[in-house]
Amino acid sequence: MKIIRHTNEIRENIRSYRKLFPEGSIAIVPTMGFLHAGHIELIREARKISDMVVVTIFVNRLQFNDVSDYTNYPSDENGDIKKCEKEGVDFIFAPSHDDVYGDTNPEIQITIPYLTEYLCGKFRPGHFEGVLFIIIKLFNIINPDRAFFGKKDFQQYTVIKRMAEELSFPVKVIGVPTVREGDGLAMSSRNARLSEKGREHAGLIFRALKIIEKAFLEGRKDPDELIEIGKDVIESGSLNKVEYLNIVDPAGLHPIKNEQELSSFKHFVIAAGVFCDGIRLIDNLEVNLHNISL
Repeated sequence: MKIIRHTNEIRENIRSYRKLFPEGSIAIVPTMGFLHAGHIELIREARKISDMVVVTIFVNRLQFNDVSDYTNYPSDENGDIKKCEKEGVDFIFAPSHDDVYGDTNPEIQITIPYLTEYLCGKFRPGHFEGVLFIIIKLFNIINPDRAFFGKKDFQQYTVIKRMAEELSFPVKVIGVPTVREGDGLAMSSRNARLSEKGREHAGLIFRALKIIEKAFLEGRKDPDELIEIGKDVIESGSLNKVEYLNIVDPAGLHPIKNEQELSSFKHFVIAAGVFCDGIRLIDNLEVNLHNISL
């Protein structure tokens, strides 16, 4: 495994690989480091079907609308390197901000307003513009055949997939199901910042999503009623405060408005953003009636 910190160097390595192995496939797993089991699952899925795997480690300041969230983002580069070595990663690309952006912030903005009107996009202005900018740069620098993203952030996965399709990137964007703790809490680098009590209360997020799903399958179809049920469960933890809890169309990510509309969907997503112990966590649950025996 090779660790590369400069754009020109990773480009040269990719060019050399393409020349030696013109039929070889390259996968990219973009991360912000502090790798956990969810990241490892992305790497393993990439390794299964790709000849070369590049893991990027870059905490992208453009996607943080909260400065303290950026400065407090956890890191463990030595641990990340060991985990990548164990999983057979070929390259870690860990550039500096100066290498990626130079002395100034970018002037160009890429937006997909239709997909970012709700969920995290509603509460994090500029976030997805920052995400799309760095992903476009990484796609252009590494020129991968496949890119792997966790579905824990369903909105991010959807936005990146749509961007790649609309801009005709020759990259297949692949979503990987969320990896969870024993109590259902979605794996996240931010979990490390929770207090012991906060960690306990965070487990209520996924519990609420499953209770909403159960209530729907038992015949409750009013989205407002289902959301209130879930919100009550989450906020039964005194350290939890719901930022958003929505039942959305998985294609457009718009909230489903009423019972008639919800009844017409065979596939929808229950998505939550929650402040737990002051730490912002997100999660979602896909409900696909095609895969459920009623």
